[in-house]
Amino acid sequence: MKKKIGLVLKLWLPVVFWCWLIFYFSSIPNLKTSANPFWDEIFRSLAHFVMYGLLFAFLFRALNFRIKKQNFLLALWLGLLYGLSDEIHQAFVPLRTFQIRDLLVDFSGVTLGGLIIWKLSPKAPLKLKNWAKKWGVI
Repeated sequence: MKKKIGLVLKLWLPVVFWCWLIFYFSSIPNLKTSANPFWDEIFRSLAHFVMYGLLFAFLFRALNFRIKKQNFLLALWLGLLYGLSDEIHQAFVPLRTFQIRDLLVDFSGVTLGGLIIWKLSPKAPLKLKNWAKKWGVI
């Protein structure tokens, strides 16, 4: 029983932490990364893209332990749903808004994260594959 709990924590704690981190950043009113609006928009879009790409990786890793066939699509859907919930959450944060563009960037990040894992994992060097198997990524 302790091993099972430990395994569940090992698999799902990164997902929970990452979702909390996304929630934390989206809770900050008027979050600016640069005084220049152009660079602020570029950095924020890149941050959305990377954060949700990594969310896919964490979700896929956690789901890959139990669900063998549908884990890829389920991780995509869960990533998209979390992005949607994050945008809805931002609608209630002062000086933040729900933005379809951000949702599309989130989904693009989730999708690219999935494609990277799907396409590159069979071609990865043996040492990297062994590491990924050890951590449950593939």
